[in-house]
Amino acid sequence: MASTGLLASCSVYTPLQPSAPLLRDKGQVEVAGSVFLAKRLEGSVAYSPARHVLVRAAGGLRPGKVDTTRTYFRLRQFELGAGTYWPLSGQWLVGGLGGYGRGKSSRRFDAGGFESLNDSVTTYQYEARFHKVFGEVFAAYEGERTTMGLTYRLSQVRFPALTNNGIPINLRRMTRNEPMFFVRYWDREGVFPWAQLQLAVSLSWSADYSKKIWYEQPLRDLKEPQVLTSLGLVIYPHRFKKQYSTR
Repeated sequence: MASTGLLASCSVYTPLQPSAPLLRDKGQVEVAGSVFLAKRLEGSVAYSPARHVLVRAAGGLRPGKVDTTRTYFRLRQFELGAGTYWPLSGQWLVGGLGGYGRGKSSRRFDAGGFESLNDSVTTYQYEARFHKVFGEVFAAYEGERTTMGLTYRLSQVRFPALTNNGIPINLRRMTRNEPMFFVRYWDREGVFPWAQLQLAVSLSWSADYSKKIWYEQPLRDLKEPQVLTSLGLVIYPHRFKKQYSTR
C-alpha cells in the first residue's frame, strides 16, 4: 500500500494504521505494503488458516540518519493479531481482531525562534519505548468495482520509557481511538484481478484529550489528534492463478 501521511502533532508516538483484511475463505492471503511521504514504511500480511479465522502481522519503519541533524524522527514498530471474519452476503463482510504490538521511536525538533514572542528556541528531544494491546472491528461492502468500509480500533498504549531531553515525561499509559474509512478499487475481469488500489483516511487521538485543558508541550504532542491519509496497493496471492469473476 503506497501511502501519504499527514500528522497533526509532533508526537513521538505514531500508530500503524488499523486493518480490514478482506478475506472470505480458508487459505486466502492479503498482502499490503505502504510508504508515506514522511519516509515512513509499513507492511502487513493477513492469512486465513481456517474458515472464519484470520491471523495478521504488521510492521512499520521510519529510518533516520545517525548524525547531528537538529530535526529528525526515527520509528520502528510491529504488531501481531488474530481474529475472525464473517461474509454476510456476496457484498457484506464483517470481522474483528485483537492483538499486541511494540515499538521504539525518537524525535527531535526546535520550537519557537523568530516567530515567537520572546524570540527564543526550545529544543524537544523525545525518546520512547512502548507496547500496546488493541481490539478492532470492521465492516466492508463490496460492489462490482469498488469496496467501501469502516474500521474502529481501540488501543491501550503503555510507555516503559518516555523522556524529553532525558527527563521522564509524566505519562505511563494512554488509550487511543483510531477509526478508519477506506475505499478500494479493483478490476476483477482485468489484467490484475489479484490487486486493489486503496484510499484510506484514519484518525488517532487520546481518549482523554480536550482542547479545554492546558497541557505542557510534551503531553500535548502525545495526546493531540493525528490524521493519516493513504493511497495504496493491496495484493491477494491466492488469486494469481485465477481470473476472478465472482467474489
